[in-house]
Amino acid sequence: MTVNQIIEENRELQLQLSKAINTITKLENRIAALQKKIEALQKENEKLKDENKKLQKQNNILMRAIEIALQIHNAEAQYKHLSLVLQKIKETGEFKG
Repeated sequence: MTVNQIIEENRELQLQLSKAINTITKLENRIAALQKKIEALQKENEKLKDENKKLQKQNNILMRAIEIALQIHNAEAQYKHLSLVLQKIKETGEFKG
């Protein structure tokens, strides 16, 4: 192998190395962007879990309120009871009392 061939081979290897480094950099940037998306989705998932928990609690309160209302024989008293429960839920997000 001549000196010129070695130099040419070296240039080709440097070009391949440069392309490989560019590819690695692009992949690293993609990974970073995907990691940010994953973090955002995890935060959103936690918020949705909390919201679901709150809604389940409200649902349980409403179901219990309906059970209590069914034990009340006066329709007007049933209405007042359920109205109070709904009002408290709207005000506070839960019924306390």
